[in-house]
Amino acid sequence: MIKQLSNLSIEDINSMNYNEIIAITKETNRPPGGRITINDIITNLNITEQTTILEIGTSTGYSALEISRFVKCKIIAIDINDASLEEARARAKTENSFNIQFIKADVMKLPFEKDYFDIILIGNVFSLVSNKETALKECLRVLKQMGFIIAVPMYYVKKPSNILVQKVSEAIRVNITPQYKSDWDSFFKTPYFDLYMEKNYLFDRINDKKITAFVEDILARPHLLQIKKPVLEKLKAKYGEQIKLFRENLSHMGYTIYFLSPKRAWEDPELFTAKKTK
Repeated sequence: MIKQLSNLSIEDINSMNYNEIIAITKETNRPPGGRITINDIITNLNITEQTTILEIGTSTGYSALEISRFVKCKIIAIDINDASLEEARARAKTENSFNIQFIKADVMKLPFEKDYFDIILIGNVFSLVSNKETALKECLRVLKQMGFIIAVPMYYVKKPSNILVQKVSEAIRVNITPQYKSDWDSFFKTPYFDLYMEKNYLFDRINDKKITAFVEDILARPHLLQIKKPVLEKLKAKYGEQIKLFRENLSHMGYTIYFLSPKRAWEDPELFTAKKTK
């Protein structure tokens, strides 16, 4: 850990955002949709051992490790949280996933050459950055001309209360402006990209029994016994409150998996579209 668990104080716990909390608990931080999303990516893209993937906002490494289970391609996974990266590296070592490189970097200024990656997976990161346009241009810069960006933003399908938005903003330490599906459709409709495909989902509302069992399981992990008892009790209370808060928030939300590809100068817009039938 960046700071020894035994040295944590109640003040440390109070000051932590959700991403810092999950770095301590070692919760599996998945992209919106979890395995469904990873399966959609693997099913729809021809990933081989020669494919080079950038994952932005890897957290504790779930998406990179899950893709690596299927194809030992070259993956560079970035995040800005040191503790999360430390846990991701430990998990990769356990699974012998030496094809993954975890590094500290920011999407606003990617430390990579132009036209470097075949696929960029960015999860829900666009929802959290201060300047989405700059982040998207950076992704375009390092993406190969025939590559794909896979973005998985979340959005509200039911209008949230101001109190709910405020509480979630405080938990993740990001000032949230509620976004809707139409906002993301407009954002990704740029001169630089074509929307190759999209898949839309709604989040389930998880019942109290499952929430309680999940929280108890996470907080019973042996490594957390290093934390002093009063501090651990504070961690348990804060973590439980956050999970219930996110349950409430996600019950108002859906997400879309956008498959985006750079525009080709010679290609006309697609006119005769179709819809899948049962």
